[in-house]
Amino acid sequence: MGKKIMVTGASSGIGEAVCRYLSEQGYYVILIARNEQKLKNVRDQLANECMIIPYDLKNLLDIEELLQKSTVDGKLCGLVYCAGINRDVPVKMNDIEDMKDVMTINYYAFVELAKHFYRKQYSENGASVVAVSSMAATACCKGMCNYSASKEALNVAVKVMAKEFSKRRFRVNSIMPSYVDTPMLSNLQEQGNLDELMRGQSLGIIDPQQVAYLIEFLLSDKSISITGANIPISGGAC
Repeated sequence: MGKKIMVTGASSGIGEAVCRYLSEQGYYVILIARNEQKLKNVRDQLANECMIIPYDLKNLLDIEELLQKSTVDGKLCGLVYCAGINRDVPVKMNDIEDMKDVMTINYYAFVELAKHFYRKQYSENGASVVAVSSMAATACCKGMCNYSASKEALNVAVKVMAKEFSKRRFRVNSIMPSYVDTPMLSNLQEQGNLDELMRGQSLGIIDPQQVAYLIEFLLSDKSISITGANIPISGGAC
C-alpha cells in the first residue's frame, strides 16, 4: 500500500485501466504520456493522490528526466510499460520511418527507461518491472511485421533483464494480451479488419481491467518468485 509505481501510456487504454486499478488498491501512481490534458482527465478520476508527467517517449535522450522528476520524494517500487503504437501495413508497403517509430516506442524506449530505473537512486531493491507486450509477437499476423517484431524484441529484453537485474532482486516480466478493448482496437474496427481477427478469440474482446489485475499481481509480493516470464492473456486465441 502506498508503493510508488510509474505507468507509461497512462492516458488511455490498458495504461489508463492500470492507473485506475492501482490507485484503487492504494498505490501512488506516476502517470506518463504525451498529452497533458488527457493525463489530467485520468488524474481527476483516480482514487488517490498521484503525479502526472507529460513526456513523448520518442525522445530517447532525455528519458532519465522521468526518473529524476518522479523520485524527488522517494524511490519507485515498480515500472509498468504500457506505451505502444502500431503501423500495420503489408511488408511491400512498409515505410522506414513508420518502422523506426514503432521500434522506438515499443522497444527502444522501454529498454532505455528500464536501464535508468534499475539505478539505485531511482528504485527500491526488489522492485518489479512489467511490460505490456502482445500475442502478436508470436501470432505474426499479416500486416503486423513491425508491430510483431517490436513486441518480440521486448519479450527478449525482459528475459535478459530478469537475469541482469536479479542482483537487486528485481523481477522483470511481460504480459501478452490478445485483442483488448482499447483505442488501438477501435482503429482496427474502423479499418474493417476486426471481424476476421476476432474469429479465433473464442472468449471475446478482453476487458482492460482484466489486464490490470494481472499487472497488479506481478507488481505485488504475491508474485515474488516470478521473473523472466512472457505471460499470455489469450482470450481463447491459443
